Amino acid sequence: MHHIGRKLYHLLGGVGLLYLYYLLGRDRALVFYSVLFIMVLALDVTRLAIPAVNTFLFTRFSSFIRKNEAHKLTGTAPYVLGIGLSLYAFSLPVATAAICFLAFGDVAATTSGERYGRTKIGGKSLEGTIAFVIAALAAGGAPRSHGIGDQPVGDGPGITGCRGR
Repeated sequence: MHHIGRKLYHLLGGVGLLYLYYLLGRDRALVFYSVLFIMVLALDVTRLAIPAVNTFLFTRFSSFIRKNEAHKLTGTAPYVLGIGLSLYAFSLPVATAAICFLAFGDVAATTSGERYGRTKIGGKSLEGTIAFVIAALAAGGAPRSHGIGDQPVGDGPGITGCRGR
């Protein structure tokens, strides 16, 4: 399996950042996501501006970074931003399901697409897409079936849909 470290990073990163929301409460978690986003983006920009930093990071973290990201921003900053914005803009059940879709579905799609992907559609495999849908549906429904995401956390509203802020 290719990039196992990256897959675990995506899975545990999404679930871990979601867990922090429940642990810290809404306000502190959103501040944490904002600071983390700025730090990751600053590191990425620094890495691109200073070749020695780029080389250092690539040699130490090659299992987490794709080769094609050597000279462009990685997806980590948008990943953190997307999680934070989801938890800010949407109710807890909707955001929880969306983050679980991302964390589990992305890993399933990549793993299945690399191993079984034969039918290409727009550069992606049909098999990976099917794996994403199955994993996303299972992962998105699992927290709800266990009562996770039903209660407000911190000062979150605990209602369904967009907050309208």
